[in-house]
Amino acid sequence: MDRDRLLGELNEFLRIPSVSTLPAHNTDCRRAADWVGAELQRLGCSDVQYLGSETHPVVWGKGPAVPDAPTLLIYGHYDVQPPDPLAEWVTPPFEPAVRDGKLFARGAADDKGQVFCLLKAIAALPKPPVNFRFLIEGEEEYGSKVLFDLLKREPQRVRADAILVADMSYVAPGWPAVYTTLRGLAYAEITVRTSKTDLHSGEYGGAAPNAHEELSRLLSRLKGADGKINIPGFYGPVQRPSKTELAAWKKLPFKEKDFLIKRVQGKGLVGLKQYSVLERLWALPTFEIHGITGGFTGEGAKTVIPAEATAKVSMRLVPKQKLAPVERQLAAAVKRLAPKHVTATVRFLHGADPAQIKVNSPAFQLLAQAFKEVTGRGSVPARAGGSIPVVPALAWGGAPVILTGIGLPDDRLHAPNEKLDLKQLWDGIEVFRRFYELLGSLDSEVRSRG
Repeated sequence: MDRDRLLGELNEFLRIPSVSTLPAHNTDCRRAADWVGAELQRLGCSDVQYLGSETHPVVWGKGPAVPDAPTLLIYGHYDVQPPDPLAEWVTPPFEPAVRDGKLFARGAADDKGQVFCLLKAIAALPKPPVNFRFLIEGEEEYGSKVLFDLLKREPQRVRADAILVADMSYVAPGWPAVYTTLRGLAYAEITVRTSKTDLHSGEYGGAAPNAHEELSRLLSRLKGADGKINIPGFYGPVQRPSKTELAAWKKLPFKEKDFLIKRVQGKGLVGLKQYSVLERLWALPTFEIHGITGGFTGEGAKTVIPAEATAKVSMRLVPKQKLAPVERQLAAAVKRLAPKHVTATVRFLHGADPAQIKVNSPAFQLLAQAFKEVTGRGSVPARAGGSIPVVPALAWGGAPVILTGIGLPDDRLHAPNEKLDLKQLWDGIEVFRRFYELLGSLDSEVRSRG
């Protein structure tokens, strides 16, 4: 394995600022798609297509035919989150840098580094042991609309014996995982308007309503200081994990103090205290505020009472919750909780249902074997707090979806100084190379039972 060459190639990919949520980066997203397409061609894909969008296409690839071998569909995404706040990065987010054996860049772990790992594992093989298919998208961080639309038109794209999604992490260093659930997501903007225009704070202060104040009070009514979400019906479908699952979680190397100090890097944890931190992260829904706009935020001073303020919020959903009812519940709660002198509206941007996955297919056993051969420990089942919107759609054809990854819990996804430990990358290439070999040797009768 020529690690210097591989690192140079990955850095080339990471330098592309393919931020899907910002139209200013549309050209960059297309550049990243072209990078992926070129890699697929180098792997021997004769059928490489750019589907659904000129700027954020789904890159489809079909590898060389391997008669009587299983078909493995590989999913990933080449788009990344915005890098803000830039001042908190030690080195610029799109200028990859190695420090202490870790590669720092936006997308290093989510998900360019992991896509790169899966592709280079194929390149390390003497010949393809399975029929590879690829769906690498450019809107995962913004709802996957292009891919959803494509799969509705052409559901045959997900026909496979297994689907591999490497967009996850180990549960702890040395503890690789496969994931049994993903939380769903409802992303929205809540806007309040209190008057026709902004007002002079001297002439009107003390009598005219302030949009920021009204929005803040509304948000605090939606979620209390105790962490409870006060949306009628919201918790109705939520089911607590089984005793067996809770017992298994207690055996994981998770320490709340380490989580606070090393990962949160704060002074205290919040949320529903009657539940463990892992339950709050994996098994309970959330309501989070991501940003508030309105009024005056520029340099200097401007004494206005803002007439309008908007909060960007999201709710993470757990199994049994569904996106559509949750959206209705939030809209109704905002209408009910807003005072009569405030006009409050909700605009939904994107979302997805939770995903629940059975891990009893033979492919999961083979992945555990590959991890054990390379790292010394097989994969353990876990839940995920995050969301990959398109996973339920990938499962439409009935193939088992394998959710795994080479990241670590402290990779700072979506945050400044995102990183990927290079040992995880080099081990990951060997793990997935071995997994491909094992899957290729799987008997067809066993595959049909799985």
